[in-house]
Amino acid sequence: MNVTSDIFHDVTRYSVSGTAILAAALTSADPQQAVARGLSSLNQEFDLSRYAKIGLVSMGKAALPMALSAARILGTRIEAGLVVGKVLPENADRQLPTMKVLRSDHPVPGKASIHAAEDILHYVDGFDCHDAVLFLISGGASALVTLPASGISLEQMQSVTSSLLACGASINEINAVRKHLDWIKGGQLAARTAPAASLSLILSDVLGNPLDVIASGPTVPDPTTFHDALSVLDKYNLAAKLPEPVLDHLKRGVQGEIAETPKPGDPLFEKNRTEIIGSLEQSMQAAHHEAGRLGYTSEILSPLVTGEAREQGKRLGEFLRAKALEQKPGESKRCWIAGGETTVTLTGDGAGGRNQELALAAALELDGVSGVTLITFTTDGEDGRSPAAGAVVTGKTCETARQSGLNAHEFLAGHNSYLFFKAVDSAIVTGPTGTNVNDLVVMLIEQP
Repeated sequence: MNVTSDIFHDVTRYSVSGTAILAAALTSADPQQAVARGLSSLNQEFDLSRYAKIGLVSMGKAALPMALSAARILGTRIEAGLVVGKVLPENADRQLPTMKVLRSDHPVPGKASIHAAEDILHYVDGFDCHDAVLFLISGGASALVTLPASGISLEQMQSVTSSLLACGASINEINAVRKHLDWIKGGQLAARTAPAASLSLILSDVLGNPLDVIASGPTVPDPTTFHDALSVLDKYNLAAKLPEPVLDHLKRGVQGEIAETPKPGDPLFEKNRTEIIGSLEQSMQAAHHEAGRLGYTSEILSPLVTGEAREQGKRLGEFLRAKALEQKPGESKRCWIAGGETTVTLTGDGAGGRNQELALAAALELDGVSGVTLITFTTDGEDGRSPAAGAVVTGKTCETARQSGLNAHEFLAGHNSYLFFKAVDSAIVTGPTGTNVNDLVVMLIEQP
């Protein structure tokens, strides 16, 4: 993926530098290059030629480009294969003629998610102790590949996922629940693949890159328990709102009537390998380097941006406003790179997403400040309930809205950030990018 300025034409109208910085960040998360690096590393650690057969399962938002890279490198060594994605081109099957390409459901699992999981389990059953299965995993795989536990229906799983997303639960919390309601997640796919080795290359979409959380950890040990899953439901007062079979399954697990997911130290993981091949941290470093190349004094902010989107937007807006007011004539232009993944606790049916909500809250703080630009962007190109990937705001954004009779506070209160940015022509619409390493915030101050 060689990202050009074309994909960020919505940003270019406000900041050419911002376009270049975002393009550098997204290029660093190129799935095909990441898989090539990962396969080289695996082959150096232990010769892949020692396996009688090598299988391939690629799942997630970057499933197709990851699979294409592996197919190009391993060629006929791959024993057919399965590719499970969300938005795939019509010719995806022709690009990988020896593999089965499946279009599945996201962010809420659907019937296609179950069919994908069943196909994967059937596929890995065909390998033995002399073989290995290469798992290429990227963001979105938790929903794209789902197999509800016995007694739990698809509709009930959909209800659980929707409720957790709407209440603002973190990805760690959501996956702790998912892993204990599903036969694929929490190391259970690796258990099914054994005695064949599981070799996993992961494009991380989870902050801090915890292996057991990314895609709900289908091929790695699961440190969470049935008790942890119940605790998440209690924390958000969801227990009374969810289907009875779901609660019954979790309670039976706590009581030991249902086997726990495979845990750290389980011998089944001894010959498996897992490697992170792309992450938010790498993309932030790429953005930082590009900003420096463009002449900005650049800094990566820490800690990572988490929590409620509007609160983080207000904080970052206040930060940028303060820095702009400190800026003196003649000082170099400045750039700050932040990254993370926030949440939005919905109070209605809003049209927007976490990146746009953060941007709208920041715009209110930056109202009237000259020389500033703040850009939010989700690297998969899909921000919540909208076609946008994020938004770009300046000190003039709110004034532009007022001239059209729009009240930014009202849009923020109704979680209608996309409607706001569409109206003021500053939504970033890229379409699916083919990768996913969380969200980026780029803040710029030009020379006064």
